[in-house]
Amino acid sequence: MLFFSTLLGKKIIDDEDKVIGKIKDVIVEIPTSNENDDFPEVMGLLMKSLKKEIYFVPANAIERWGRQIILFDGINKLKQDLPDATKYAYLKKSVLDKQIVDLEGVRVVRVNDLQFSKIKQAMYLVGIDISSFALLRRLGLNFIEIKPELVEWKNVHIVENRLKLDIGVKNLTKMHPADIANIIEKLNLRRGSLLLQSLDKDIAARVLEEIQPEVKTLLIKTLGSERAATLMSKMPIDELVDLIQLLPSHEANKIINKLPAEAKVKKIKKILEYDEDTAGGLMTTEFVKASAEESVDELIEKIKKLSPQFNSIQFVYVLDDDGKFMGVISLRNLIVADKIRKIKKIMKHGNLMPTAGVNDNLTDLAETMTKYNLFSIAVLDEEKRMLGIITVDDIMRRLLPSA
Repeated sequence: MLFFSTLLGKKIIDDEDKVIGKIKDVIVEIPTSNENDDFPEVMGLLMKSLKKEIYFVPANAIERWGRQIILFDGINKLKQDLPDATKYAYLKKSVLDKQIVDLEGVRVVRVNDLQFSKIKQAMYLVGIDISSFALLRRLGLNFIEIKPELVEWKNVHIVENRLKLDIGVKNLTKMHPADIANIIEKLNLRRGSLLLQSLDKDIAARVLEEIQPEVKTLLIKTLGSERAATLMSKMPIDELVDLIQLLPSHEANKIINKLPAEAKVKKIKKILEYDEDTAGGLMTTEFVKASAEESVDELIEKIKKLSPQFNSIQFVYVLDDDGKFMGVISLRNLIVADKIRKIKKIMKHGNLMPTAGVNDNLTDLAETMTKYNLFSIAVLDEEKRMLGIITVDDIMRRLLPSA
């Protein structure tokens, strides 16, 4: 195994067996995608000469790697033009001692050393050592048997700056939003904010929903009202309202005024008028509506078009022309129904179902949903017009905020 700690500060010797400098850093190529290369190739070394000048030593000029670096052609291969830091990573500066995300173990760890390996005549960065013993290796205590704790580079995602975030973001987004949220909570605030901003906005919004309230509010302050509003506009209205209620009023108003959709702003302001522990304060106004006269086939086509707007669709709510609640149909029953049948023939009628009023309190809502084993419940005004829905998740998050 060749470790970064065994290279740093070591002598570089030319082809005449003369010491010409010492290693200051190792430079690797930043992959432009995750499709082909699991490991970044070492492009060369940063050398400080005996005259204190900084040179780039290309990898193809190196004859032997080890505790001493021996060159093919000595000083003739050295360059004073250093590689572009936007295309290449300087490992001591950008990676060593930094926090990273281990994608496989779903945890935040610290880079205590880096491991290299020669593959087909080229040197590659293949992993990191996160063990405490790696620090002993860096102190030169090689007489102690040091067992590394290695994480393969392909399972690593750097969280130090935007450039490094792009390396592993494709793999990171394959994780569940709750796992990404756990990682962000373990990072310091600046790095957590950078990680959140590196994600696709729709994914970032789902991750933000999963983050603990106290961390969530700090992240919003760090993002600033402009970026926070853009991100929060992707959240379901009930989640957005919950987050706004956590913020000081002046910050909340700034964000509300910067939300892009005027219709959404009106709905949010309406929900904010209700007490947060009532049905009106808990509900979301985003749900799939249908007419009783629609056919099954027509409704399925509508759902296909609307589905990108929703995290999940379990039920469709049937309303009349005045917006009054008529009934509900589950997605399962819709899929198995005859395509030409009318919705009114297969829906569960509203007079057979429990509903909630806007002022119903949290305890009553929880009891009703538990008693009837409901995944969601419709919220109606006094004239039976449907205002929104409350899901069991909304209830659980209010009852168990730290879960």
